[in-house]
Amino acid sequence: MSDWIPRLILLIVAVPFVWYFVALSKNVSKTEKEHDRDMSYEINPFTGLKMPSSDSRKDKEKRE
Repeated sequence: MSDWIPRLILLIVAVPFVWYFVALSKNVSKTEKEHDRDMSYEINPFTGLKMPSSDSRKDKEKRE
């Protein structure tokens, strides 16, 4: 009877954990597609967004 309680707690903890990594990977994929390149060392690992840098291609194009 009480076997379902630990399973429920595990499910409550595991689902958001997995959901976070799925959402993060989608965000990283979207950012890489926007910039048309691999951004392994340029993406914030916690948000999946491109970290600001002064030497990005778009900044150079805007200046010219």
